Amino acid sequence: MPLVCLFLELRKQNQIIMKKIQSILLVAFLLLQFLPANVSTPVFAKPVQTQTETQFAEKIKKIEEFVRSQMKRDRVTGLTIGFQKDNFRWVKGFGLADLENQIPTKPESSYRMASVAKPMTAVGILTLVEQGKIDLDAEVQKYVPYFPKKKYPVTIRQLLGHLGGISHYQNYDLEGRFKTHKNTREAIRVFENFDLVNEPGTRYRYTSYGYNLLGAVIEGASGKSYGEYMTENVWKPLGMNSTMLDTPDKIIPNRVKGYRLNNGKLENSEFIDISSRFAAGGIRSTVHDMLDFAKGMTEGKLLTDKMREEMWTSQATRSGYKVGYGYGWRTGSPNGRFMVGHSGSQAETKTQLLSFPNKKFTVAVAINFENVNPAVYAAEVIKIFFDEPWQIRYYTDDAKDRTILRGLDESFDSGMFYFDRYGKSMAKNDAEAKDSFVYFKETIKAELQKLQRMFTDGNHPVGDEKLVKMFSFIAEKLNQNGKDTDNYYKIGVLPFIADYIGWYKTQENYSNELKFDSSFEQKITKWNNDWAKVWNERTKNFEIYDVSKALQMSEALSKEFTGKSVYPSYINDLDGAVTNLAVAGDMKSAFRVGQINYKLYPESDSTNATLGILNILAGQKENAKSLLKKSLQINPRGGASAGSLNSMAYNLKNIGQAKAGLQLLIVAVELHPKVANLYDSTGEFYMELKQNEKAIKFYEKALEIDPNYANASFAKRAIAKLKANK
Repeated sequence: MPLVCLFLELRKQNQIIMKKIQSILLVAFLLLQFLPANVSTPVFAKPVQTQTETQFAEKIKKIEEFVRSQMKRDRVTGLTIGFQKDNFRWVKGFGLADLENQIPTKPESSYRMASVAKPMTAVGILTLVEQGKIDLDAEVQKYVPYFPKKKYPVTIRQLLGHLGGISHYQNYDLEGRFKTHKNTREAIRVFENFDLVNEPGTRYRYTSYGYNLLGAVIEGASGKSYGEYMTENVWKPLGMNSTMLDTPDKIIPNRVKGYRLNNGKLENSEFIDISSRFAAGGIRSTVHDMLDFAKGMTEGKLLTDKMREEMWTSQATRSGYKVGYGYGWRTGSPNGRFMVGHSGSQAETKTQLLSFPNKKFTVAVAINFENVNPAVYAAEVIKIFFDEPWQIRYYTDDAKDRTILRGLDESFDSGMFYFDRYGKSMAKNDAEAKDSFVYFKETIKAELQKLQRMFTDGNHPVGDEKLVKMFSFIAEKLNQNGKDTDNYYKIGVLPFIADYIGWYKTQENYSNELKFDSSFEQKITKWNNDWAKVWNERTKNFEIYDVSKALQMSEALSKEFTGKSVYPSYINDLDGAVTNLAVAGDMKSAFRVGQINYKLYPESDSTNATLGILNILAGQKENAKSLLKKSLQINPRGGASAGSLNSMAYNLKNIGQAKAGLQLLIVAVELHPKVANLYDSTGEFYMELKQNEKAIKFYEKALEIDPNYANASFAKRAIAKLKANK
C-alpha cells in the first residue's frame, strides 16, 4: 500500500475511533447525571490508580456497608465521607442533602465545617509567621490594637493552643444564636470585655473566641480580610476551591441543608448566621477539600518541616504538662498511632478530620445532622483500613489492678505514638532508659490514691516524659529484634510487655535496671495468658451493629469472660446498645443488656449510671439513686456527674421521654445539691410541662445558689414571665 494511502486509511480509522470515544464519553456523562445517591465517585490522582482502587475494593465495600447501617441507627439525614491514601482518593455521599426536595448528597456537597476551621486558621497564622509578619510570642494587641488589654498578656502561641485564658461562650443562647451578619470588628466585640478565665499559660481552656481573635490577627498582620487572606494563601494553593466563608445570602454550589431532632422529631436546624465565629467555625467546605487540606499538610506544601513539627506537637502549660493540642490540631491517638485531627459541631453540622501523616492516610466526614457523633464514622474507616481496633481497653474487678491496666494502656499509647512518629526511642541513651524503669517500678508500688497520678506524671512534663521514654524504648528493642511493632496496635499493651519480658530473659548480661521486678513479671504473665484466651477475631471486632442481636451478643460475652482475670472493656458498646434499644421502645431488652453490662463491669461508673437511668425509666427511683451514688463514688467526673446527668436528661427529652428526663434531674439535684445549672434545667422542664409553680421554685433556687451562673439572666426573665402569667 502506498504511503499516502496508508496515511489516509489510518486517519479514517482514527476518526472512527474518536467518534466511538465521544459516544462513550457522552453516555458516561449522562449516566453520571442520574447516578443514585449511594454510588461513589472516586477521584484518581494518577492513571495507575485503577490498580489501587482494586486493591481497596474490599475495604471500600465494608465502609459503605457500615455507613448505611450506622446512618439508620443514628437517624442521620445525609453525610459525605472519604479517605486519601497516598495519591488514591475515595469520596462518596450517602442520604439526602435536602429532605424537602429529595436532593441526594454527593462527593461535592458543601457542609459547614464548624471547628474543623481551626486547623485551617492556624495554618493561616503559621504562613504569616514564616513570612516574618507574625511573632508567635508577641501580644495579640500588636496585630489587633482594638482588643482591650487584659490582666495578663496574651500571646499568639497561647491562642493557638487554647492556653490564652480567653473565655469560651458564656451564654450560648445569646452568643451562639445570632441571626444577622457580623464583620470582624463586631465578632470580636461579642467577647472583648470578658475577663480572662485563667492566667495565660497555666491552663488549657478550649475557646472558639480565641480563634476568632486569631482571625483578627491574620487581618492585622496581612492587611487583608480573613477570607481574602485564607483564599489566596491557604485554600487556593492547596486546591481547596470549594472552601469559603459561610454567607447565608451567597449562592454556594452544592450547599446542604441542616437537620436536628427536637423531642424525638426530625426538623430543620435553627437558622444561625455563623459569621460571628468566622475564624473559629464560620467556614463551608467539602470532604474533597478537607482531604486536600490534610494532604497539603502531609506533603509540606505551605509550611516548612520545622513548622509542621511544631504544629503537630502538643503545647504544654507553664508547668510542662502537655495539653493534647498543638497549633490548631489535636495531637495523640486512642491506640498509639501518630495521628492528628479535629472535630466540629454546630447548628446544621458535625464534622471530623483525622490524619496519619507518616502513613499518608486521612479520613474526613461531614454530616448535615446535629444529633450524631461523627467520630464513629471516621473511626470505623480507620479500623477497616488498618485492620485494627480503634481503641483497646481493659477491665478487671480489682481497683488497683484496673488503675495499673489503665496506666499501662495510656503509657503504651504515648510511647507508641512517639515511636510511630520518629521510629526511635525517646530515651537518648541507656541511662535515660534506666531512669524511666526506676520510675515505673516506683509507680506500680504506689498506693491506689497516688497510682493514677504517678502514671499521669510519667507522661509529663515535656522533656522528662519517663514513661514515654520507657515504652518507646521497649518498642525500639522489640523492633530491633525482629518484632513487627505494628502488630501491637492490633493486640495491645499486655502482649507488648510480655514479649519484651520474654526477649530479655533470653539475653545474657542484660542489665537488671532495664528489667521489671519478678512480681510484675508474674502479673503480666497471668494477665497476658488470660488475654490470649479472650482476644480473638470475634472480640477484636466486637461491635453491636444490629441492635436486635445486642442481648444475644452480650450474653455470649458474659460466658466468654467469666473467670478471667482481665478481659476487654466493651462498656461503651453495650451502653450504646442500651440507648438504641430504649429509643426503639424495647425496654425489656434494654434493661437486660444493661444488667449484663453491669454484671460484666460492676466497678464501672458508666455501667452503674446506665443501669441507674434505666431504673429511672422503670419508675424505680430509689434503686436508681443507689446505682448513681455508686457511680459517683467510683468516678466523681463520670457517668453520674452533674454535667453527665444534665446532658442525659436532655437526651431523654429529645427522644420523647421528657418526664423521665425530669425525674432524672430530680435525682441529680439530690446528688448534686449545690449545682445551680441542675436546678435551672429542672425549672425549664417543669416550665415546658406547664407546672409553673415548681418551675419558679427551681429557677429561684438556682439563682440563690449562684446569682451569676451562666443562664442566670434567662432564669430571671423566665421567673418574671411565669409570675406575670399566674
